[in-house]
Amino acid sequence: MIWFEAIGYVASALVVAGLLMTSVLRLRLFGLAGAIVFCAYALLIDAIPVLVTNGAVVFVHVYHLQRILRDRAREVYFEVVPWRITGAYVPRFLRFWREDIARFQPDFTGLRDDHKAFIVLRDVVPVGLVLYRHLGDGTARIDLDYVTPAHRDQRAARYVFARGGPFTEQGIDRVEATGVTDAHRRYLEHVGFVPAGDTYELALTDEATRGT
Repeated sequence: MIWFEAIGYVASALVVAGLLMTSVLRLRLFGLAGAIVFCAYALLIDAIPVLVTNGAVVFVHVYHLQRILRDRAREVYFEVVPWRITGAYVPRFLRFWREDIARFQPDFTGLRDDHKAFIVLRDVVPVGLVLYRHLGDGTARIDLDYVTPAHRDQRAARYVFARGGPFTEQGIDRVEATGVTDAHRRYLEHVGFVPAGDTYELALTDEATRGT
């Protein structure tokens, strides 16, 4: 019975871990794994209601995983659009997502008069916001780089920080950012930023790369 209980605890841990994930894909994967282990646990202890319930949960997770993977496989239309910070949208976006922003970028202190903004569109739906400042000499400081949880798969970053992309079009060939949380540091490194003292830097042109 001790081994049976251990399997039950493993299943519970997988389900809880999935609920802690910010990525919907990972949430589904951990939930699926937890449901499968719960099915095995139910068979071992002959608990038919537990088996039936988690069997249904397996099918639900598989269904949603198929949809997520199908969407990831198809060509998604991303666009990064310069946006005025003086309108109504940016302040409302910041108010609506302020708690989640504080979790990942707690050093963000709010909208500034010298901020410039990009809105990230995914299939023409706003899913992200980038706030940055010109520091001169072709360098920009990113104060906020935020994508809503349902779209946080790092695909948008490839468009935001593409060479010849939106920053380059604004005359910027180098961007820098800070990584206060472990999650944000991992994100910056995944995108291609490199540590540079207290900040992370990303060169967007060959000239900027040679200057590092």
